[in-house]
Amino acid sequence: SKIRMNKVVRKNLRVRLGDIISVHACGDVPYGKRVHVLPLDDTIEGITGNLFDTYLKPYFLEAYRPARQGDLFLVRGGFRPVEFKVVGVDPGEFVIVAPDTVIHCEGEPVKREDEERLDDVGYDDIGGCKKAMAQIREM
Repeated sequence: SKIRMNKVVRKNLRVRLGDIISVHACGDVPYGKRVHVLPLDDTIEGITGNLFDTYLKPYFLEAYRPARQGDLFLVRGGFRPVEFKVVGVDPGEFVIVAPDTVIHCEGEPVKREDEERLDDVGYDDIGGCKKAMAQIREM
């Protein structure tokens, strides 16, 4: 059978549209005690104000979102979207951000490495090009 996932999830899993993957249940994922997230530097240029109040608090509030160290996520708030990177979680590798989870966002913004922006339009966003894209990927 098939599943659908948004661009952010595909990016974190490092898969593309049409890739074949295996999905397995992840047993009891604990509620996080602490999660440390930092913005990507090129997405906060010119933004003033409190990133936590404008972006992170509304994003995580009562949402019970999963978090894994190294994940990127996009938050639409204020006047434009900001990308964040999960730089640490406690306990373990995977957590659910619950109402009692402490969200840290102190620190220098993360420099974008080789990752493309999550809000950029890519070939996967353009419909009707399956055969052409398959040929390009073979090259």
